[in-house]
Amino acid sequence: MAAASAVATITPYPPALNLAPLPTSTDIAAFRPADQDSINPSVLSEDCSWKPPPYNMHVDDALYADVGTYIVHTICVSILALFWLLGFPTNPLVPSPLSVDKFESFYNHQRKMVGSKFNSRTLSVGLLDYKLDQLQVMLREWLEKPSFDLLEVATLLGILENHTRYARWARCWFFTLQNAVRFILHGRFKIVNRIFNRSGRTATLHLPTAHIGGQPTSYHLGP
Repeated sequence: MAAASAVATITPYPPALNLAPLPTSTDIAAFRPADQDSINPSVLSEDCSWKPPPYNMHVDDALYADVGTYIVHTICVSILALFWLLGFPTNPLVPSPLSVDKFESFYNHQRKMVGSKFNSRTLSVGLLDYKLDQLQVMLREWLEKPSFDLLEVATLLGILENHTRYARWARCWFFTLQNAVRFILHGRFKIVNRIFNRSGRTATLHLPTAHIGGQPTSYHLGP
């Protein structure tokens, strides 16, 4: 479908799309130069012609970058793919596949998505400020924890696995902690398995104190 046709077809459905003003010369001077590679190809071909960004259809967390000239077309054909798959919102009794209440209609070089912030000018990605504050509070609480359960340690590891993506220097610390927890859980499993095999019944266990990073940690298991 031609660009003009796709835009004309989709324009009545989403809110009006608004683009940020063009960058000033001062903004451009502060841009971080981008180098394409096999993992991060450019949105332009070698002859500087437009190359459509790779995506399938519009979803809540769809994230793609394009130059301002083509961004409206990019958004419209993304929504069009969604409608082709799930149907156009022509029946008032059937909810639209496009979540208009969550639709982002203002587009610039920054975007927030699933607790992260992206900036296509500085070529940076990182945590939102409130996520960083939550992480600091959680880590302080863990320093004082006398014990933990499976849900708490699983939550900790899940949060750290996600957040250390943006701090590669901390990635090795996360893996060390993950291996320490795996070692403790493996030992506890052996104990529980022996008790269950011997007794043949479900039991509530208060297992011996464990140590992580020099700190004693009692571990509780129940049915």
